[in-house]
Amino acid sequence: MYKLIYKKSYEYLLKTLPRELSEKDLGKYFIGDSIKVSSLEDIFERFIESAQNYQGMPNFIKFSERKTRIKELLHNYDLNWIVNQNLDYLFSVFSEEYKFKISNPNLKFNSWYKWLHSVIDSAKFLLSFKDFNEFKGFIEQFNYNLTIRTALPLLLSTKISGLGFALACDILKELGYTNYVKPDIHIIDICYELGLCDSRDPILVFETMIHIAEENNITPYKLDKIFWLISSGNYYLDNIKTKNHKKDFINYMKKELN
Repeated sequence: MYKLIYKKSYEYLLKTLPRELSEKDLGKYFIGDSIKVSSLEDIFERFIESAQNYQGMPNFIKFSERKTRIKELLHNYDLNWIVNQNLDYLFSVFSEEYKFKISNPNLKFNSWYKWLHSVIDSAKFLLSFKDFNEFKGFIEQFNYNLTIRTALPLLLSTKISGLGFALACDILKELGYTNYVKPDIHIIDICYELGLCDSRDPILVFETMIHIAEENNITPYKLDKIFWLISSGNYYLDNIKTKNHKKDFINYMKKELN
């Protein structure tokens, strides 16, 4: 069944490919983002960018467009400086900079406050490693088998406030670890609606995606990207945006799998 799932999913992706693109153009989407990571500060940036990818938070934080200024406000990602800052102080710094409104007096519900908590926790976690190579060695220890691999994002989610299992997977995937998938709402919907999982539990969906990828001798990253491209229609490397095909894809797959 897993082989059929991959075969039909890839065929559907090709069928819905924008007319400007060919199958050859898809290759660059499946190899992992070619980001340059060579220091704990580089990793820190990836951590805090993924930490804002929760529900509507990107609409408030706008990390991609504010990246340069955010780096300056965080003292050029000086991790030692960051861990010595009070959360309320950092919140006041960013509040003054971006003039955002505080609609709820209980700050624990504020997107900026939650994100800055993740920022401080990320710095604390990364300072437990002496350098980039030690961090890299730490990550590689978890690639022994599926159970051990699953434990890594679970560990990260306990170390960093606001970072659930899915966002922890997102960090690892975007750092170039193609043996990880992010069990986001698109992937969860697909796996649950097709009966591949009997619940919407992100960990169960993660493990199912790994099994499908392994049986087809592809990277979990590639399978993740196939489902994501179908669901989002966002061919970001080519600046092309098409319609969301997720609902149609699920209906198509149900017929093909019966």
